[in-house]
Amino acid sequence: MVIAGQTITYADFAKRRRANLASGTDIRAADDGWVNFDIVEKWPRADRGCDVLWDARTNHIPFPDKWFTEIVAGYLFLHVPYQHHEPLAREMFRVMAPGGRLEVGEVDMPVAMQRWMANPYEESARDMIWGEQGHLHGAEFADFDKHCAGHSEATLRKLLTDAGFCDLRRYKQHSDVVWYEMSIEGWKP
Repeated sequence: MVIAGQTITYADFAKRRRANLASGTDIRAADDGWVNFDIVEKWPRADRGCDVLWDARTNHIPFPDKWFTEIVAGYLFLHVPYQHHEPLAREMFRVMAPGGRLEVGEVDMPVAMQRWMANPYEESARDMIWGEQGHLHGAEFADFDKHCAGHSEATLRKLLTDAGFCDLRRYKQHSDVVWYEMSIEGWKP
């Protein structure tokens, strides 16, 4: 595979079996086994760039079947149109090893919509629905910072269950400041 103009082999990732899809500024350590994927090589507020330059709209994760033991997808579905959600969920299932753990973090869209409807001038509610669109990271990132889709807990659970994931549970991983949080953990049988 070619990443940032360099040819990389799967052997380069032999000990890295944890995928961080749509990593953004949440770049995770290679020493902890993480491979960070993003459409932007390096976000302005990130400590370093991603490992794999990846456009989720291709519906393909460039790794072999059953490669990863853990996948984290933070706001992945939020940033791609709906027609990519099912293929991406199936693709995550394909590259996940049996017994692997999935963690999906998305905006709880019903909560965000209710908050915005109560006060359409609240910037944080507006940003959760439509995205920051360049005002946080810069105008050149506006296309990658917009929100294209959203889920409720029920629709996200259905998407992941239909892809084959099981034992889904919603949990709280952030402080109450992250009022829009919807974190779901699941497993590949």
